[in-house]
Formats: sequence, C-alpha cells, structure tokens
Amino acid sequence: MEQRRSFLLLDPPSSADFCRRGSLREKDEAQNAPFPNIDLILLSGAVREGGYAPTFIDAQLDRLDWNDVVERARENDLAGVVSLVSSARFDEELRSLERFCKELGGIRCFVIGTIIMQQDKLRLQRILADNSWLDGIILNTVEHNLTEMIRAGSGETIEPLNIAVDRPGQLVIPDTKVTYGDSFRTPLPEHAIFKDPRYCFPQSKRGPVTCTQFSFGCPFTCEFCVDNQQYRKTLYRDVDDMVEEMVVLDAAGFREVYFKDLTFALKKPIAMEFLHKLAAKKLRLQWLCTTRIDVATREMLALMKRAGCYGIEFGVEHAKEEKRRLLDKRINDDRIREVFSDCRELGISTTAFIMLAFEDDTEQDVRATIRFARSLRASYVSFNVATAIPGTPFWERAKKEGFLRDVDADFGFARSNLKHRHLTPEQVVRLHKEAVRSFYFRPGVILEKMLQVRSFFELRKLFRLGTGTLS
Repeated sequence: MEQRRSFLLLDPPSSADFCRRGSLREKDEAQNAPFPNIDLILLSGAVREGGYAPTFIDAQLDRLDWNDVVERARENDLAGVVSLVSSARFDEELRSLERFCKELGGIRCFVIGTIIMQQDKLRLQRILADNSWLDGIILNTVEHNLTEMIRAGSGETIEPLNIAVDRPGQLVIPDTKVTYGDSFRTPLPEHAIFKDPRYCFPQSKRGPVTCTQFSFGCPFTCEFCVDNQQYRKTLYRDVDDMVEEMVVLDAAGFREVYFKDLTFALKKPIAMEFLHKLAAKKLRLQWLCTTRIDVATREMLALMKRAGCYGIEFGVEHAKEEKRRLLDKRINDDRIREVFSDCRELGISTTAFIMLAFEDDTEQDVRATIRFARSLRASYVSFNVATAIPGTPFWERAKKEGFLRDVDADFGFARSNLKHRHLTPEQVVRLHKEAVRSFYFRPGVILEKMLQVRSFFELRKLFRLGTGTLS
C-alpha cells in the first residue's frame, strides 16, 4: 500500500514563552500547564480528509528552534504545513515560516489567523499581497474548507468560505461569519498525534489529556470579549458525532478532555441530549468545561456530573453586581454562591474567572473582588487584570474615552494597558500578585490540594505549577 504524504500541523518556535491555546489565547509563562492547541486539533481531521497523513510538532513543548523543526520535518514526506502564528509576533513568525517552507523545497503553507486579524480585512489583504508564497490564512476552523484547498492544489479555482486566498489577479477576503444551521458535522480529529504525557490542565487529575469543542460562538455581548464576534449565533456539532468522538478518545486511552466551548450547555435541549447519550456510554473518560452561572441549574450540573464532568470554569468577573451587569453578567451574589455550593455538593471542582482593575476601580474595589473570590470557596481562581484587547468594544471605548495607554495588550492578563483613574500601573501589578498569593499560598489551600492528590500525574502537575518547570 502506497504511503500517503504528510501535512504538518505546527505549533512553531517562538522568542517568547507562552501557550497558544486558541485563536487568541496566548498565555505568557504558562508552559508549566501546557495543552495542545484546539485549532490544530480541529484541523487535523480536515487534513486527513484532504488525502494526507496529519503529523504534529509542538516546538515550544519540545524546546525546538527552527533548525530543529526543519530536521524533524524532513523525517516525513511533507507536502505542506498548517502553522499557528502569535498575535504579538506575527511578522517575525511569518518570516521564519517562509524560510522553513523554502528549506523544505517550497511546500504549501497555511497559517491560522488570530481572531484579531479577522477584524482587519485591510491587513489581511496586505499580508496576502506581500506574501505570494503563502497559500492561505485560515480564519475559521469550524468550516473545514481546508480539506478542499488541500485537495485542489495550486492553480485550481475553489471558492473558499473560511480561508483568505491569494489567487492570480484576485484577492479573496471572505466574510468570516458562517451560515450553518444549529447542527453540523466536522471531520473527527486525529487526537492520537497530540497524545503526550506532558500535556495537562491546571485542574488535571489524570492523563493523558486532550481538547475538543462541541459548540462554537457565544450570543452574549461581554464588552471585553473578542470571541463573541466570530459567529452570528451559537453552533453545535452533531450530537452523535460528538458522542462518537468521546468514545474514540476513551478507547485510545485519553483520561481527560477539556471542552473549549465558550459557554458549554447553553442550548439546553441539545446539551441534555448529548449528556444523556454520553452518560449511557459509562466511559472512564472525564472532562471539564466553561459555562455561565445562569446556565448551571442543579439539574444540568447533576447530569453533567453523571456524564463524566469533574470540573467547571465560571466567569464571575467582579464583586459588584452593577459592574457585572455592565459586563453582561446579570447575576446576583446569592445565585453565584448557590452554584458554587451545588458544585461542591455534587463533587465538581470549580474555577472562578476574576477580572481585576477596570478603569474606574479603586484599590478598595480590587480588594473587595479578591475577598469575594475567596468567599466562593472555588477549587481554583484565575485572576486576570482587565485589559483592552484590540477588536473588542472595550478597546474601542477605551480609545474613545481616552483611557487606553500606549502599550501593547498583555495576553497573559497580568498587566493592564488602561489608564486607571485611581490606580497606578505599579499598583495594578502589585494587586494582581497579591490576589494570586492570597488564594494559592494560604496553608489551608496548599494542604487541601495535597490531600486531594490521587495519582502521580496530579502530583507531578502540582510540582510543575509550583515551580514553573516541564520536568
């Protein structure tokens, strides 16, 4: 049987140390809890359906430079590459990728565009016009038109729906909004090539781990969020396809899955069908997800637990109810406490996402938010400094009202690019560090985490989180 040529899925080397978690999610200094990129996972099935064998290199995890990547890539009969690029270092990484493709004989090349790039069509036109070697920029990994682009090869006319393509005499910058119905099918990802014992999540109990995605999009209008601008409405993959993928993952030996949905179980009938069918499979596989407080009814939480859910992330954001209303989180304190209490009773671990230091926050406001986060008794708290991300309504308002500083957005969310009315930049950094220490460095929390350890995998993960190492 003739061996198929390969297409490389690449998380490339970088001059900075961060995880590319998705179209925007670049987390500085997060390599102590790395997990494979969801965009590459979703596209791996499209590569297979395009007639090629998908291969994968995580250059950051393996600490490879570009020379190392070239040598490893030469081990395969490579026809092309699909590469991530970072928002902050796009030009630098694009030049390195061009050299990489030329060294391998001019292989075909697609890059995955960030969400921010989708807002700037002029920039996309300029990139394509200036880089004739680049076959396309993938703007939306839900639609797998990559399959058709790979099949077509250069020179054929294919009308792309989610890829910006430079064809002779014509630049095609498509509308990035998709027009699917509520349910659609996507190629089953090739999870096996991403199986690595070093991958984990901060909440992980067992390994190996991987990521998947059931729904795409978000109907809410959180001012600080850019993700909710990618789709007109929330879209769900076919329920039976999603159940099949979980069965395949369980059979392949994966023990944890992170659903990368922006709001898991938002459409209750679809979610309930999936959870009932998944629970009936009685898999060893466990999973975690992100959802909203106002989605998490006791009935839904109990069914999620029965279907294998061990952890949920919730956006709490701020201590003040009036601030939460402005952020499209119209939820009162009592309801938040009730949901976190329900999760504890059901044995579901929780993560509270907290935003510190909005432009009008005082030091007292920030400290009140820290105290509120601690009072929820969450298993984990993710403290993030409020930052205006390009392309969001928050960014536009910050420019219009004059409280945007002339510094780059921090995708690690440890520093702010806002001009605060009552806080200095130094105070913001100090308060963020104080928030993290006040939750994670309390003796009770450390003892609790140690007593909950049930595996060597989890013990090693805690060591890595505490020391920032990959050993």
